[in-house]
Amino acid sequence: MTTKEVEQLIKKGRAYATRTKYREALIYYEKALALDPSNPETWCLRAAAFIETGRNEEALKDCEHALSLNQNYVDAWSKKGYALYNLGRFDEAVHSCTRALTLNGNDASAWYIKGVCLDELGKTDEANEAYGKSLELEIIFDMQADLKRDGR
Repeated sequence: MTTKEVEQLIKKGRAYATRTKYREALIYYEKALALDPSNPETWCLRAAAFIETGRNEEALKDCEHALSLNQNYVDAWSKKGYALYNLGRFDEAVHSCTRALTLNGNDASAWYIKGVCLDELGKTDEANEAYGKSLELEIIFDMQADLKRDGR
């Protein structure tokens, strides 16, 4: 196993995932995991592909595995929140998103999922606050992308 091989497999998996070809992406993530099962990023990427294909229980397991390798892996906490939301486990999803936001307060998707879950739990004011933060971050990220694209 070489790090370069694993990186190439992850890169190919990401390319497929970007084009919403999640089944193909899963093939590359699984090959990367076979070569290096200690990489939390790969577990999280596979979890994201599982979420996109409706395999939320498997996604949850992958997130938990990634977190067993690195308790401070923000994306794993965020994806865990998403999987838990899809499973209707809203309190747990809020907890996971809150943990992600403790590590990175600029995670727009964690703010959004937290807002959706709070809404489901009848906590409208808190939900609106989370939605607002998510929207604010998305606007900032869009502006930064525009500036970068325009070469500024």
